[in-house]
Amino acid sequence: MSVAVTGPDGRTSHIDAPDGGFTAHGLQAGEHRIRISCRYRSSNGEEVGSPGVRARVAVHPWPSPVLDLTAEPQVGCVRFAWTGGEDAEVRLVEWTGEAPTPGTELPIPPQLPAPLPWKQTSAGLVPPPGTIARVTAIAVLGERAVTGPGVLVEAPAPVTALTVERTDGGLARVIFEWPGDAGQVSVVREQDGHCDEYRVTRTVFLREGLRIPVGPAKAHIRVTTAARAVDAIVVPPDCAESLLPADITIAYRILPGTRRPLRRRPATVRVALMSPAGEPATDLPEFVLVARSGDARSPIRPRHPADGTTVLRLKGEELNRAGTIEREIAAGDCRPPYALRGFLLGGRAASVRLEEPSPANLVVR
Repeated sequence: MSVAVTGPDGRTSHIDAPDGGFTAHGLQAGEHRIRISCRYRSSNGEEVGSPGVRARVAVHPWPSPVLDLTAEPQVGCVRFAWTGGEDAEVRLVEWTGEAPTPGTELPIPPQLPAPLPWKQTSAGLVPPPGTIARVTAIAVLGERAVTGPGVLVEAPAPVTALTVERTDGGLARVIFEWPGDAGQVSVVREQDGHCDEYRVTRTVFLREGLRIPVGPAKAHIRVTTAARAVDAIVVPPDCAESLLPADITIAYRILPGTRRPLRRRPATVRVALMSPAGEPATDLPEFVLVARSGDARSPIRPRHPADGTTVLRLKGEELNRAGTIEREIAAGDCRPPYALRGFLLGGRAASVRLEEPSPANLVVR
């Protein structure tokens, strides 16, 4: 049996097919004409060739494979670059399941995943928050494709709704919305020229919350999501930031009045401002002292600034200038026994700590 293969350039090559089949190698792309014929001996012993059969077959070109794929994280996106695939369309895809080995040829029809649906910007592709994806480069030419290398890309979801507030014992409570399926979150405290990092896991945070040590000076808190995947190209998420004001405290004490013949001197309140050295105490809230009477045994403690009679009012600017102020309590219509309580209003009332004496020491009899 003999095989004649005529290529698109008109040249004919001959292939032996002794076993009833053949494979042609090194064919150029295009249409090829094939003639298969047999030779046998006639009755008079001469060798005669059969008319043979003819067929046409198209050889499709295969694309040059992608040789190398790199990913460089940018601000909020990732820029991909590759070598190879010069004569092909290079697609970036994410396989469902295990990606084929680089160099795998995908015949007609190529069962290719859809191109990455990530948003395109001038700086690169934007992976959705929470993405962990194996991105593979595929060289495509017509109806043929060759798989290339891949890179692992992770875009952790950002931390949101961050608030930081001081608590007792030199601690600050850090509150935020846990970012999706993240395993860990990094909290960095920058204070007095030093940086300290604290890591918290999801289970611990949801069960116990997070408190970190802080000094009295103002502190800059930054919270970011830690990557989960090993050896991944990480697109840094947005950093949640909060400025914790300095630990400015307004403390007040009640100094009982002294008894004198025929009269009693009114009680006095001492109000003191305390702030860390070098930290300006600006935009201070107003301090008001409220009195509320009750029965002879148990005066009722005021619950809010309007729950009683205002017996003293100090503006923040006045307290900032003086540092410590003592004033007699003008109880007015309040007759002993009555209960006192101080409140902070306006300005930075939420960020200034009010240090109160024991409720028992706020009763004037």
